[in-house]
Amino acid sequence: MKRALDEYIIEGVKTTIPFHQQLLENEKFLEGDFTTKFMDDFEIKS
Repeated sequence: MKRALDEYIIEGVKTTIPFHQQLLENEKFLEGDFTTKFMDDFEIKS
C-alpha cells in the first residue's frame, strides 16, 4: 500500500494520500495498538 500511494499521481485536486502515507508510518497504527480515540492524538504533518 505504501508503494501504491507513493506511485499514485493526481493533479489539480487535493487528496487524502498524504494522510494515508503518514498513517502507514505510524508505529502504533502498524502494531495495531489503537482505539477509536486514535485520531484525537494523531498529528498530521503539513
